[in-house]
Amino acid sequence: MLDANQRSALAIIRSLGRHGLQVVAGDHVGHALGAASKYATTSVRYPDPAMSPGAFLSEIIALADRLAIDTIIPATDLTMMLLVSQPDLSEFSRLAAPTKGSYETLTDKARLLKLAEPLGVPIPATQIADTATAVVSAANDIGFPVVLKPARSRYLKGEKVLSTSVQIVGSPAALTEALHSLKWLRDIPCLVQRFVPGHGAGIFALYGPSGPIAWFAHQRIREKPPSGGVSVVCESVPIDPLMQAAAGKLLSAASWTGVAMVEFRIADDDTPYLIEVNGRFWGSLQLAIDCGIDFPWLLYQLVHNLPATTPHSYTTGKRLRWLLGDLDSLIIELGRPQSSLGHKTRVITNFARSFADVHCRQEILRLHDPKPAIIESWRWVRQLLE
Repeated sequence: MLDANQRSALAIIRSLGRHGLQVVAGDHVGHALGAASKYATTSVRYPDPAMSPGAFLSEIIALADRLAIDTIIPATDLTMMLLVSQPDLSEFSRLAAPTKGSYETLTDKARLLKLAEPLGVPIPATQIADTATAVVSAANDIGFPVVLKPARSRYLKGEKVLSTSVQIVGSPAALTEALHSLKWLRDIPCLVQRFVPGHGAGIFALYGPSGPIAWFAHQRIREKPPSGGVSVVCESVPIDPLMQAAAGKLLSAASWTGVAMVEFRIADDDTPYLIEVNGRFWGSLQLAIDCGIDFPWLLYQLVHNLPATTPHSYTTGKRLRWLLGDLDSLIIELGRPQSSLGHKTRVITNFARSFADVHCRQEILRLHDPKPAIIESWRWVRQLLE
């Protein structure tokens, strides 16, 4: 299990460990959450894949050989991106990932939109630009506000993996300022998109060669940061048929195998506009497992061609809380000088109510496996005191 410090990786380790598998927890950081789990047989530390991708790949191949690893599961875009391009990996173990062609088709945002349009999947008005001049021209054509989105979240340049970020600009002046920070524009295209008012939503899937194996959906109740980010409290909800249909078209067209998170922006008229596809597990994976869709175990069965019972439904109305993330979100809200006393009171009340919510489970703290929560709390306090 790579990226063992991720919350999703901890959920995977717990799932596969409960099914009796021996799990090696790996990460480039020390004291990883997953390594602290009682379901991790052992742990390893490898080179930072962002700073030394070549050394990372060499070490993973060596570890797979030395430890007789039969399955490698990446939990982040970074390690997934590097490993799907590694042709020699299959000599030692199976990679729980789509083929390189499928991965490139859906995770390259420029290629994704070209695939989506003829399939009838709604996309925001978009122009693809390769230069700053082209970005300005596209923004003026589309109209402000616009979203400046790199074709890739991360990309390999020389001996390092570089990260990019999305920006929303509301005026020509703001665009001029933003262009100074688009260092990646020299290397990869920029998608200039019309900003869609509304809210974000996603749908999660596991696909095999014959089609979908499992689906899941949740809604975000609170996020970190509160203005929009990772979910810290979320709730399982029924599958939205429009999003499911759109996601199914994309995954089928790309001959996808493995897990995927398809993200949309829901407009005020309820139209789901495609935003991106992530070819990895999602942060709130534990909620799906709690609701009866054991995605990690299903993926393992898929990778090894084992017979699996396809789940047809899951429990809705269950909630999952990442406690320390929720606490961070609370601190951010209370620190905003523009927040009124009434707003702060509501935020505190909602935070406190979650402790008494019988339908809400803690994500990291599980009584049968308490050490990851201890490690996370220790790190959180230490960072607070620094």
